[in-house]
Amino acid sequence: MININIQEKKYNKNTILENINIDVKEGEFLSIIGPSGCGKTTLLNIIASLDKDFQGQLKGDFSNISFMFQDHRLLPWLTIKENLLLVSKDKNLQEIENLIKSVGLENILEQYPNKLSGGMARRVALIRAFLNKPKLILLDEPFISLDYPTSIGLKKDFLNFCQEYKPTVILVTHDLSEAIFLSNRILFFGKNPARQIYEFINPNNQEFNLKRIDEIKNEILETYPKILEGIL
Repeated sequence: MININIQEKKYNKNTILENINIDVKEGEFLSIIGPSGCGKTTLLNIIASLDKDFQGQLKGDFSNISFMFQDHRLLPWLTIKENLLLVSKDKNLQEIENLIKSVGLENILEQYPNKLSGGMARRVALIRAFLNKPKLILLDEPFISLDYPTSIGLKKDFLNFCQEYKPTVILVTHDLSEAIFLSNRILFFGKNPARQIYEFINPNNQEFNLKRIDEIKNEILETYPKILEGIL
C-alpha cells in the first residue's frame, strides 16, 4: 500500500493540486482522468520525487519506480542495446534479448532509435519500464500518438508484463475507454485546483471487450455527462 497525500501544490501563487489523498494497493492498476491542464503530470512528478515542492507527504515504498512518458525518450546516440543496458541494474544482456523477443522484436539491439517505427520504439520503452522489476510504474499517456492496432497491441503487451511482474501502476490519461480497459479503479479529477471528484471501481477486469468497454463508458457518461470536463 502506498499513500499519496498532497495538501497543496502551487506554481507561483496558483494552486494546482489541493486535498489529494490517494491510497493505492500493492499490484493495483489505478487510472486518473481529468481535463487538460488540471495537474495530472504534476501529480506523477511528485510521486516520482521529481517535484518535492509541495505540502503533504508520500507514505510507502517508493524505492523502485519506473516511468513511461508520452514519447519513448530513447537516447538517439545510443543503440537499443546500449539504451537498455544503461538503465539495467544487473546488465543482463540475455534477459534483455528475451524481453525483446517477447514483444515480437528481434535483431534490433544494434540499431539506433531513429531506425525504429514509433510502435517499435514504444515497445522498447515498455521493456525499459519493466527491466528492473519495479514495484511502481507511472504512466504519463504512453499510448498516445500511435495508430489504433499498435496502441491496442502495446496495451496488451503491458498487461502481460503486469501479470508476470505484478507492479503497482498509476496511469494518467484523457482516454476513458483506455482507462476502462486497463484499470482496476479510476479516479476522476476536477481542476482549478485539481481535486478528486469521483471514484469508479471498474468491473471490466482488464478484458479487451469493446462492447463491454463501451457499455461501461456510456454508463459513466450518462450518469455524469460533464465528468471529463472535471464537473461532477
